[in-house]
Amino acid sequence: MKKSFGFTLVELLVVIAIIGILVGLLLPAVQAAREAARRMQCSNNMKQLGLASHNYHDAHKKFPIGQHLFGTITGGVSMGLGYNWSFGLLPYIEQGNLYNQFDNRFPVFERTVTRNGILAGTPLASFSCPSDKKPPTIDLASERIRPSATSSYKAVNGSYNNGFSTPTFNDSAAFNGTFERDSRAIYGINNLMDGTSNTIIIAETRWGMNASGRTRSYIYGASDPSSSPYASGASECSFLNGQTAMNWVITVATSSANRTAGSFHTGGAQFVFGDGSVHFLSENIDHTASAYFAAAPYMQGATAPRNTMPFGTYQRLFSVADGQVVNPFN
Repeated sequence: MKKSFGFTLVELLVVIAIIGILVGLLLPAVQAAREAARRMQCSNNMKQLGLASHNYHDAHKKFPIGQHLFGTITGGVSMGLGYNWSFGLLPYIEQGNLYNQFDNRFPVFERTVTRNGILAGTPLASFSCPSDKKPPTIDLASERIRPSATSSYKAVNGSYNNGFSTPTFNDSAAFNGTFERDSRAIYGINNLMDGTSNTIIIAETRWGMNASGRTRSYIYGASDPSSSPYASGASECSFLNGQTAMNWVITVATSSANRTAGSFHTGGAQFVFGDGSVHFLSENIDHTASAYFAAAPYMQGATAPRNTMPFGTYQRLFSVADGQVVNPFN
């Protein structure tokens, strides 16, 4: 009798089980490799923004206006136009043609006599982290730019979550970051007294941090709803601060989540420093979540002994001149 060769059912099941185990072992490695590639692309985006900031500084001897709400850009206009820091960087990231299509004598959202409001819905890969789940644009009735092109990156306006400067409240200790509204002085490298390697100027943010499951973060600028023909508010669309913990997501209605650094990279987020370098910081970095106390700025709180203890490393990195020693953060 001729003997047949082949697999028994048991042998076949064993082979399938082994293959399943191998795939199970391999899949996390593949996912980790993909995330590493996405994180590297994000880092490259941020390095380009850091380099663009320095090139802008070389040309203008200061960094871009954080958000235009009170001062002037061109033509002597004295009311807010809504443009932000990343709009100012466009010519320095090979987007000069796009920049030149805007008429910045008019607000960023204007679309009756200009195409500004249409152009401000143009997505740009340079402002998108591949790991961020944000949509390229978002169309909301609560925004004056419809649709608005979203961004994974925001400028730093300081250590504290105490709002934004106004012509009557522009204390440099309260609003101590590299970027701010133009009601505060526009800073340059000479203002980074703690050292460019100890000062964060741009940080990651990510989609889904606020109670609506979104994050207000836009490339060209923004404005809150208003009957005024000029821009108002909406500074959280361009800035974040160091008071709130990284990757803090909140389910109640508050603007704080829109002013918080974060990412979908495991364990932390990436930050551009004043020297143009990009660092990944752990979400477990030393952090005291200290609120602003005018009598003892850069300290942990209003009551003893906290008003004699410097705030944590994370908040120190958001300030340009707190005078504190920065603990190792890498």
